[in-house]
Amino acid sequence: DCSKVPFADKEQMMKYFLFPILMLLPILTFAQSTSEQWLTKKFKDADTVLLISHQLVDGSTDVVANSRGIVPWPNLIVRGQLNRNILKEIHIIRTCDIDTLLNILTRPDLDATRIQGGCFLPHQSIILIKSHRASFIDICFHCHSYETSDDLKNIPAFDGRRWDQLILYFRNHGLTYELDKQPD
Repeated sequence: DCSKVPFADKEQMMKYFLFPILMLLPILTFAQSTSEQWLTKKFKDADTVLLISHQLVDGSTDVVANSRGIVPWPNLIVRGQLNRNILKEIHIIRTCDIDTLLNILTRPDLDATRIQGGCFLPHQSIILIKSHRASFIDICFHCHSYETSDDLKNIPAFDGRRWDQLILYFRNHGLTYELDKQPD
């Protein structure tokens, strides 16, 4: 019978729905703060944090061939070290600017998370160097995709605002290589 109401009054209905939500809130808050904490620790513990622009690297979807076959792209990281032969632009991030970057990377999502996929032609990266070992977030601003080193793989997908803030962050630090070029 459609005329029956499962709750006697609004207060009972609110208790029924709010109780599970209130029970989950600390868990969700803890999960987010834990996520923020490990990433913040990773950045703060790094000896150096770099923003770089680079030529295409292994893992990109662009294919180049010559008479001998497919030409492999160089690696971003070689034996744990940043491959400096592929760099186009580089900027060392100061401590105060690391905080701004962390605010971008760890803030709560405010709009729809953008699904990764598409061209993946990365030209920008965030590099963390600790004890002469490099970690990375390799970024393609064209298709809103990124890849990370294994130790940064738990970075969640970015929402639209985070992508906008991140590209502005790179621009504000003078890294513009290939940012305005549209993929073929």
